[in-house]
Amino acid sequence: MERTIVVDASIARSSGTTEHPVSKACRDFLQEMYSVGHKAAFDAVLMAEWRKHQSGYALRWFGLMQSRRRVISVKCLAVDKRYLAKLVDEANGLTLKEQQAALKDTHLVHCAWVSDGLVTSLDDTVRNIFAFISQNCPRLGGIVWVNPSKGAEGAVGWLKAGARTEEGRKLKNSQLDRK
Repeated sequence: MERTIVVDASIARSSGTTEHPVSKACRDFLQEMYSVGHKAAFDAVLMAEWRKHQSGYALRWFGLMQSRRRVISVKCLAVDKRYLAKLVDEANGLTLKEQQAALKDTHLVHCAWVSDGLVTSLDDTVRNIFAFISQNCPRLGGIVWVNPSKGAEGAVGWLKAGARTEEGRKLKNSQLDRK
């Protein structure tokens, strides 16, 4: 079962060739994503972030994915952009700093909404903010968010098993704490 996954630039930046645990986890995740046959969704904003932050490994991975036609260019709907910005702006209990962080990464959610609803990122801060906001937005709460650097999340195994939309991985069920 091939799925289309939004891969944050944080993974592109961290997927170097060192044996540092985060670097290795990101590299293993991207390699497994390629091996299994999953696709990657990018809008213009995410593509620009990747180009700015990608490691040499991520550049090669992206080239391989493109050659196999597994890079999917998505166009996010203007109505969705306005809707999510409004959700962030009106979320009671968020600090200004949290609102700014969420607004900076709304493109990840937009891409997920027009693909298979799957995001992978190292940014647990933004994940927690979106999880908090999702309590008032079932559509946001349905997004699966996976951090490949967290061993307990079993990201590579999740890919091997088909990157299914599992309830425990959805933002609405996230057990992470906002700091």
